Amino acid sequence: MTRTATIGVVATALALAVSLDPAGAHAPLVKKAKDGGFPAKNCQYCHTTSMPKKETFKPEELNDRGKWLTAEKDKKKAPDVQVDWLKEYPGGKEQK
Repeated sequence: MTRTATIGVVATALALAVSLDPAGAHAPLVKKAKDGGFPAKNCQYCHTTSMPKKETFKPEELNDRGKWLTAEKDKKKAPDVQVDWLKEYPGGKEQK
């Protein structure tokens, strides 16, 4: 492989990694919440920041719904948060 081709492959891989990182697992969760009939418009449905980043995430960046989902994840010993749990969220029935 030539040096130019190697640099091109590495640059493409880095660009792809950087473009996917901010979304992390959150964008699919927002889509799943919308598909489930919940009024999630963006990440702030569960977070206090508009675009949380995995590498700088702090638990205090979660709103009450996000904190509840995290507690459910710990309680259920699940590897990830599940959107279906929002049906059980005690913070009000306005979410669906």
